Amino acid sequence: MDLLQLRYFYDSAQSENFSKTAEKYMVPPSSVSAAVKRLEKEIGVELFDRTCNRIVLNSNGRIFADALGTAFEQVEDALQTITDRGEQKREIRLLVRVRRKWITDLIIEYQKKEPNAIFRVTNDFSTEDFEDFDIIIDEQLDRYSERERFLLSVEQICIKASKDSPLAGRTLTMRLLHDQPFIMMGSGSPLRRLLERTGKRCGFAPRVAIECDDRQCMVRCVEAGMGLMLGTRKALQDKTEANIVPLNVTDFNEMQAAYVYYRKPENSDNVLRDFLNFLSQKAKEEM
Repeated sequence: MDLLQLRYFYDSAQSENFSKTAEKYMVPPSSVSAAVKRLEKEIGVELFDRTCNRIVLNSNGRIFADALGTAFEQVEDALQTITDRGEQKREIRLLVRVRRKWITDLIIEYQKKEPNAIFRVTNDFSTEDFEDFDIIIDEQLDRYSERERFLLSVEQICIKASKDSPLAGRTLTMRLLHDQPFIMMGSGSPLRRLLERTGKRCGFAPRVAIECDDRQCMVRCVEAGMGLMLGTRKALQDKTEANIVPLNVTDFNEMQAAYVYYRKPENSDNVLRDFLNFLSQKAKEEM
């Protein structure tokens, strides 16, 4: 049986008239009658009682027509959902303060399969106005307590230097780095706060020689031997850090947890909900 046979039967069951069905589909009544006959032959029962000039839906026909009505409604609902989703353009506003490169890679991956999602990403470390953002990705902080959250990743942080640095390969302590220049992001960035906390614990204020919020620029400066930087060990696998090595600092054993902070999406906000589910799945894979 095929869909057209089922449609011919269902419409004829509603009107009990092959001619009206034929008019709807712009075919001869004989085509409708023949299609229904083939359907009855395939399923092994008659669906109509026939007289010379009339067809009447019988008990088998009523059962089958009721089932088809439900099935057609479900198909139409599914098609409408797909159509609405295809037409829905949704801008997702993100404030990303940790794992910026990884989050960028995830956005690229997601948008390839869901091109209707539009992203506006901000990396500002100074803003205190969070109302405009659908999602905030940051370390664990009380300032986001009104939002739902889930853990996205936990990363080991290390101190990095140029592979040609005289510090490379040595066993070091934080105190031995007290006079070393650091290349760091702005004062509101999580890694900058981590460096300052660690330095304070060891009795000195780290010397930030270059402040830069562009990761690629920071990497270039470290490669040139202009200073040290903090970053994840996993990022060292990245080709963009091929000329950078982690230092062996015995009293620096820091981890950074990244969380996704969000407000529960509205029932109709399928794009945001899907993206949150995508991030949640990536978090499980990361762990």
